[in-house]
Amino acid sequence: MPAGKENKKFMEAALDIAEKALENGEIPVGAVVVEDGKIIGRGHNRQLIDSDPTAHAEMVALREAGRNKKKFRLDGSVMYSTVKPCPMCRAAIKRARIEKVYYSAEAARESTHNTEFSATAALEGRSAEVLQEFFKRRR
Repeated sequence: MPAGKENKKFMEAALDIAEKALENGEIPVGAVVVEDGKIIGRGHNRQLIDSDPTAHAEMVALREAGRNKKKFRLDGSVMYSTVKPCPMCRAAIKRARIEKVYYSAEAARESTHNTEFSATAALEGRSAEVLQEFFKRRR
């Protein structure tokens, strides 16, 4: 199948999945993860359904793809999302080693609705020890 037709096919799949989010009162965003021409992960926004602030369509699709492949690194896979992924999703996509992301709309969710928070280190010495011990055991 030519690349253009394949892109259309998978973006339409993501759009169909976005309809499920809309039916559930969620922001209508859908995503699919594709490997070797097959969908290995699907997701739509589930933040309200799951009471989970990380349940963006892209994150849900990555989780399903990881479970299906029994690994978190999805080298060579491609994602189709109905919106441009937010910073959280982009970080997860990068971590999963997704090769390319196609999207069909700019994201409206990167708005001023995000709130600031403060971060302060606490017991960082102990945390560093635990991490060092973990990596020492792995080597």
